[in-house]
Amino acid sequence: MAIKFGIIGAGHIAHKFCKAVERVEGASVIAVASQTEGKALTFAKEEGIALSYNTYEALLENPEVDAVYIATTHNFHYENAMACIKHKKAVLCEKCFVLTKKEAEEVFRAAREANVFVMEAMWSRFLPAIKQAREWILEGRIGEIELANCLIGFKADSNPENRIMNPKLAGGAMYDIGVYAIEIMTYLIQAPMQEVQTMTTYAETGVDKVNSITLKFENTIANLQCMVTANCPNSLSIYGTKGYIHIPNMHYAQECFMYSEEGMAEHFQKPHDNGFEYQIKEMIACMERGALESNVMPHKDTIECAGIFDQCLGTNI
Repeated sequence: MAIKFGIIGAGHIAHKFCKAVERVEGASVIAVASQTEGKALTFAKEEGIALSYNTYEALLENPEVDAVYIATTHNFHYENAMACIKHKKAVLCEKCFVLTKKEAEEVFRAAREANVFVMEAMWSRFLPAIKQAREWILEGRIGEIELANCLIGFKADSNPENRIMNPKLAGGAMYDIGVYAIEIMTYLIQAPMQEVQTMTTYAETGVDKVNSITLKFENTIANLQCMVTANCPNSLSIYGTKGYIHIPNMHYAQECFMYSEEGMAEHFQKPHDNGFEYQIKEMIACMERGALESNVMPHKDTIECAGIFDQCLGTNI
């Protein structure tokens, strides 16, 4: 099955997507749209894309476009996804998918009614190192999971017009990187969530700058921390009754370590210089078999994550 992608949003992340598509058999990018005058044309020339548009609607009206990669800022994801579904285009939408649980539920309801595939582009879940860590857990290699920790952060530009610090663009730590901590952790633990506790501090612009989240599962407590005001050693660790797993730089994961009670038991490593190709392959495989969602990044997990946004940021509307 050959999938022809269109891209909405012509920023940095869209370039990375184009490079990944080049590595995937049966996929191509044929169109790009940006509402900034001339930006789509420049992007198309740089990436060798045949078609460029100054409106998203023009791209969506092209019958040759099978699927759309949404690479706009977070605040536009909901309306962009709904427009794609209206035009019967499959959707791969950048994280964070939308801003609230209500928005997530509405998008997925519309997708089911329109019989359209939709998936959040949580690329980290599809990386080989993350999948290997999950296999170790499912095999019982570290026993019953008791505790997990995740820390992710960087020092963002403090300019209030910067995407991270701008509330009009849905900036803040939670939407930009907290989503990684939540969705990688829930993918690895794979158990019903029973309780969520959160604490947040805010920047002068009003966006959240530091978040601390505690997730309680039946037998496990997971502590997640994210921030956009300081650099930190991004990592995730999961501790079980027989050992533990450590994943350095987990959202870009290229390796993972498993430790038994005697010491390091196994080291898995698979370097990558892009990593987006794995989620693209998953999308194509799902569309080939007629699935409306991915088993790796199912709708319910995106909805659950958005519910944590609501609780942490007070956005439950």
